[in-house]
Amino acid sequence: METIVKLENIWVRYHNVTALESVDLEVRETDFVGIIGPNGGGKSTLLKVILGLVQPSQGKVTIMGAASGKNVGKVGYVPQYSSFDRNFPISVEDVVLMGRLNHAGLVRRYSKQDYQAVATALKEVGLLDHKNRHISELSGGQQQRVLVARALTSQPKLLLLDEPMANVDSAMQKEFYELLSRLNEQMAIIMVSHDISAVSTYVKQIACLNRKLYYHGSSKITAEDLETVYQCPVELIAHGVPHRVLKDHPSC
Repeated sequence: METIVKLENIWVRYHNVTALESVDLEVRETDFVGIIGPNGGGKSTLLKVILGLVQPSQGKVTIMGAASGKNVGKVGYVPQYSSFDRNFPISVEDVVLMGRLNHAGLVRRYSKQDYQAVATALKEVGLLDHKNRHISELSGGQQQRVLVARALTSQPKLLLLDEPMANVDSAMQKEFYELLSRLNEQMAIIMVSHDISAVSTYVKQIACLNRKLYYHGSSKITAEDLETVYQCPVELIAHGVPHRVLKDHPSC
């Protein structure tokens, strides 16, 4: 099975602050890795290292067998949700077309192939009928699917998502995760999330990150793993018949 991304002994330092420490990670095709951890633990930094937006202080990044930066066109990225000017005149199709900028010429003229790629991506996320709507007319969950479609226009082999559920209501989250599961049949996915229970339900592997990466290549995670990462006793919510498993929980 092809290795899509490999990180070896990655360190990232911002001035005197260490953001990532001795991180090793290998993701193969059709892997679906959920990365959890506390705020400030380095999750977004890890994605930016893979994208080549942050250069590690030391260590090696390999994307599909090539050095970092060589295959970035095969990596799709959905950033954290951010607010935008709702009066800005841009359609759903225009937003998704931005994913094809690297294919456009010097004068930014889009080809028939670009528009076909956009139509294919919008169909994949179930929004082709909305292509002419103003982006602000869509719900938060639909807007996230538009951003996924934008990432899909480059036909990536790896999809990175940074807190994709931040603006998606609970009723739409199941549908969004099901979309990711379908996409995972075609590509590897790395998703940063704070939703431990949902991540443990839908992903194939879980990694815990708090500067150091704790990764076993499995979707199973123990209370001990979580407490090591969060450095605090953690509640576990069991699936199935609703019940909560708690240990003594002194103040942290």
